[in-house]
Amino acid sequence: MDKEGIMIYLCMKGQNEWLEEVKAYFQKSSYVLKVIEIDDWQNELSLTNQKGKILLEKIKQIQLKNKYLKCYISGYSLAGLFSLYSLHELDLDGAISVSGSLWQEGWLEYLKNHPIKNKRIYLSLGSKEHKTRNALMKNVLKNTLEAYKIYQKENDCFFQKNNGNHFFESELRMMKGWDYILYEK
Repeated sequence: MDKEGIMIYLCMKGQNEWLEEVKAYFQKSSYVLKVIEIDDWQNELSLTNQKGKILLEKIKQIQLKNKYLKCYISGYSLAGLFSLYSLHELDLDGAISVSGSLWQEGWLEYLKNHPIKNKRIYLSLGSKEHKTRNALMKNVLKNTLEAYKIYQKENDCFFQKNNGNHFFESELRMMKGWDYILYEK
């Protein structure tokens, strides 16, 4: 089967059992899977430090090696936020952000100052994620809906609210995002 695209998946190192399921899922698709395992979640997925720039360069190299394929990126939590950031910085075809850390200070301002067009974007959030005592994290639903509104203006953007908190059915929710990109479900 000819491959029509590539899906970069940012995931936490040590999720071996889950990665086997992911690889099986992608073997049946017309997309190549490239997994980037993250050792240091806070530093490597930073939007501002050197390790974050190194990760962007890794993603760019994958994109360049596959320049004739559509290139998407996906991630959960902080990796979901970094996926969206990569979409802006590297001109990828689309991104999947599941339970993305869109509560981060400055994120909405960044979106407004770095517009993109004609991308395919999937946003997902658990219905209880904003119900927290943490003052910043309480903004996750509000900020995700605002990001959705911004993206929807000139992109193909879909928002899905799921049951549960940040950790509820994370694998299933990630697969829903991939289904949206790969199979337009």
